[in-house]
Amino acid sequence: MENNVGLKSSWAAAFTVASVWFGTHVGGGFATGNQVIGYFVQYGWTAIIWPLLSMGLLAYIMYVVARFARLRGLTNYKDTFRELYPNPNMEILFEIFYVVIILAAVAAAVSGAANLVVQYLHLPYVVSCLVVIAALVVLSIFGIKLIIAVSTFLSAGILIVTAIMVIAGLSMAPDGIFTHLGDGLKDPAYAFFRGVPVYAAFQCVSIPSFIAASTTVTNNKGVKKSAILGGLMNGLALAASAFMLIAWYPAIQADAAAGGNALTLPNLFIANSIGWKWLIGVYSILLFCAFVSTSVTLVFSMIDRFQGKLPAAVPEKGRKVIVGAIVIALCFAVSLLGLSTIISKVYGYCGYYGIVVIIIPVLVWGISKNKKWVAEHPECLDD
Repeated sequence: MENNVGLKSSWAAAFTVASVWFGTHVGGGFATGNQVIGYFVQYGWTAIIWPLLSMGLLAYIMYVVARFARLRGLTNYKDTFRELYPNPNMEILFEIFYVVIILAAVAAAVSGAANLVVQYLHLPYVVSCLVVIAALVVLSIFGIKLIIAVSTFLSAGILIVTAIMVIAGLSMAPDGIFTHLGDGLKDPAYAFFRGVPVYAAFQCVSIPSFIAASTTVTNNKGVKKSAILGGLMNGLALAASAFMLIAWYPAIQADAAAGGNALTLPNLFIANSIGWKWLIGVYSILLFCAFVSTSVTLVFSMIDRFQGKLPAAVPEKGRKVIVGAIVIALCFAVSLLGLSTIISKVYGYCGYYGIVVIIIPVLVWGISKNKKWVAEHPECLDD
């Protein structure tokens, strides 16, 4: 039994939990480079530092929430936040955040996939969005099992190709990798606010999956190791991507000023500039498939979540079609804002909201309630 407990609080078990968080974070916004530029790179060399602080803050929030859930034997975010807030009904505050950020993520994925269609098929953006939406409808009806089965491999593939691109991008930067680190800072105070608490707040979308995954570790040590590893994995990946993008940022800006798409899909611009055809092809295919996979799985989760809210008199298939149609219509409408606007504005507003309803409550009530619980329940084996 002791060996089993030790195994479930080991670094290997913690890595499994941290990988769930990492997989949620490293989506299309990260893989395109758009998110990294919008929240870090455009403000200067602090883009290498703020990701580490942001993910450090989020790691601590994750740890407090996951520990809160583990101490009480809770396995989902709904029950966890009902107990964490002073009033159980306040859980709706997190629910609002979660639904909005999920819808925004689907819209961003639709927009990202549509931008790839524009890039290669030269269709108008709105038409490209409709093409992607049509693919989502078909896959949501006929291909959900296939999408779920391959989503992990797509995420792994995107991560590997993005890592190769970062290394190649650094080695082939137009002006060298250190030239633009001294270009000065833009709005440093706002850059800190946007890059640390705001970014960490909208990335709290990872909390539900982290709580569920944390049930595989048995004690506080396992939860703490998972949070530490997750913070390091996400922070270092962000910082490495930012370092590469800083070196290419003047070229990206020049392309955008000339009417190009580099600010929307900066990593694809860098891949094209490097000129490795295999990298361009593999990255583009994987990115498109990852966008579609993300959209289908999240739409499916929304259908599963809300179809039970409709009257029982409506057949189950009818309820699913109604919810799916509403979700897809909303996501299509938001996708028309464009990928950069969704990531910069919608995610940003979710971050402002998340600071108020997630980060501050966790720091104020979560920490104190954990201490109180341990003092009143010493048998909880909080080691």
